[in-house]
Amino acid sequence: MFLIKRLLKPILVPIWNRSCFFIWRTGEIGEALMRGRIARCAICGRLSPLVYRPWLITPTLVERWGVSREAAAAIARKESTMCVWCGGKLRNRRIAETLLDLYPRGSPPRRARSIVEWVREPVIQSLQIAEINLIEGIHSYIKLLPHHYYSEYQDRIEDPAVRREDLTRLSYPSDSFDLVLTSETLEHVPDLGAALREILRVLKPGGKHIFTIPQDPAAARTFRRASLSADGSIEHHATPLYHPAGDHGYLVFTEFGADLVELLERAGFETELRFGPISNRDLAQVYVCGKPDRGQFDTTSADATTTAEKNLVDG
Repeated sequence: MFLIKRLLKPILVPIWNRSCFFIWRTGEIGEALMRGRIARCAICGRLSPLVYRPWLITPTLVERWGVSREAAAAIARKESTMCVWCGGKLRNRRIAETLLDLYPRGSPPRRARSIVEWVREPVIQSLQIAEINLIEGIHSYIKLLPHHYYSEYQDRIEDPAVRREDLTRLSYPSDSFDLVLTSETLEHVPDLGAALREILRVLKPGGKHIFTIPQDPAAARTFRRASLSADGSIEHHATPLYHPAGDHGYLVFTEFGADLVELLERAGFETELRFGPISNRDLAQVYVCGKPDRGQFDTTSADATTTAEKNLVDG
């Protein structure tokens, strides 16, 4: 009997795991269909049920963040409401919508219906794009572009084939990119002012940084939750908050408030908020920050490099 168990276990366990996953997945899709959460995905272009996972936002995260239940549900929608085909979350599908709106294809220009269609166009294939930290769903398609540069933060990736970049000290030359993409990244950077300075520096005049970040609609001002001392130690100015679980994961250094557009504009960007306004019911906004197209923009000036940091307050 023992021998039979040893022989059957490697066969039966994978079958059992796949069966459980299939049942769970079928339940998620069925719930989406019953509630009418169906839309055409701007990433893959397919008509898809949109899977909602409220359990992604843990009670610990809600408690430490101090957001309302309504806001927690909005954050869960932002971090899920996924396309079953490509896995694109709401925030990433909205980035895709923004790309399709701002970068039309062909001549005369026409809006593509999906990122799958968008990346095939010669005008899009000429874009110099930096994707800093992987954006689920979108990455699978834009990585095929000839001038796409993907990187992860040095401490977050072990694959030697993946480029490592620190947003506060990018290795790219100035005026390199038409487009910089980040999603839920800036809050984890210890020096927000340096990160904004570097993004501005590597963008070509007229180039854009398109991104999402977590925001607390109840926070009037952007503030530091934590800062990094010269000796490498971390000083906490508010209850330590980590993503995704609240008490573990990646530390949040900056809490973004309602003044973010003003802060970005003072840092030198021309800023547009899409899918606004920010509210407890919708926290999946997309920011479009353009580098002014007026000659050589001086990203080394004290005003451009430090204004964002000066406008932060300790929590």
